[in-house]
Amino acid sequence: MNAKMLIAGVLGGLAFFLLGWLIYGIILADSMEGGACMRAHDAMLLHWILIGNLFTGIAISYAFSKMGSVTTFGSGAMTGGIFGLLLVVGWDSLMYGTSTMMENPNLILMDAIMAAVMWAIGGGIVAWWLGRDGGARGKGAGGGDG
Repeated sequence: MNAKMLIAGVLGGLAFFLLGWLIYGIILADSMEGGACMRAHDAMLLHWILIGNLFTGIAISYAFSKMGSVTTFGSGAMTGGIFGLLLVVGWDSLMYGTSTMMENPNLILMDAIMAAVMWAIGGGIVAWWLGRDGGARGKGAGGGDG
């Protein structure tokens, strides 16, 4: 992992953190309360949420750099949005089927839509950074946008 990938990951992680606060902490706050295992708003562990978002940003940066052709905001938004949608539907479906973390299957759809938006914006930022100054290392190797 080089410095460009790490910076892209941190930028993406910060975007995920801020978007999560906006979407889940403000816009959907009422919908998210009362879950079987949800922490109260004032009991959230923000440092752990930030760490999780930073690792998510670094993971998407690593994946995009290996793809090589995801180096514009548009290609990152499309790839990130699709990846986020698929990942969250898969994860939420598993959680609904195996635990009490998700008590309403309608939340899967709501979460998937919000995740697609977050991953599209975060992925766009990551790809934009990776595409600066001639693109990501190894551009062209590893396939297309998705």
